[in-house]
Amino acid sequence: MNNDVEERGLTILVPQAEAFVRSFRAQYDSLAAIKIPVHITVNQPFCPAAETESRLEEILADLFSSIAAFKFTLAEVRRFPGALYLAPEPEKRFRALIAAVTACFPESPPYEGQFADVIPHLTVAYLEDAQEIDAMSAALSAAAAEMLPITGEVTSVLLIEKVGGKWRERMSFQLEG
Repeated sequence: MNNDVEERGLTILVPQAEAFVRSFRAQYDSLAAIKIPVHITVNQPFCPAAETESRLEEILADLFSSIAAFKFTLAEVRRFPGALYLAPEPEKRFRALIAAVTACFPESPPYEGQFADVIPHLTVAYLEDAQEIDAMSAALSAAAAEMLPITGEVTSVLLIEKVGGKWRERMSFQLEG
């Protein structure tokens, strides 16, 4: 990794969900405070092997150009322990995208390999207290009844980097079609 780069990630931006999740993220997602846009994570932290560094952009461009763009819908609020999220459908297309990156970069599994099953998601809120998450889930579900579904199309994957404590976009990679 470039010596100045502290961390990397591969994400799918979902600007069409911003209006719905903005107020929830502002209160309950610290990533919103540091200007990380609404997204679905493909791989975080993304730590490719040092020997691929000089060709990283070429490798990613080749990989993503071989994967077809696809439409998706965010229609359901779900929860992890300590988090609420919107579930993208078709889930299998997101899983295939994550699996393709993992196969190409086995040294860098999503979430550092913490989870055997990586579930595609758009995080809306992080909460530790069970009562607070129940209340927020009810509020989010009520808002969702009026605002969902949200539709979009995955046409690119964004490589982001943290440099000097700040996140920046490095490069966007187009999917096929």
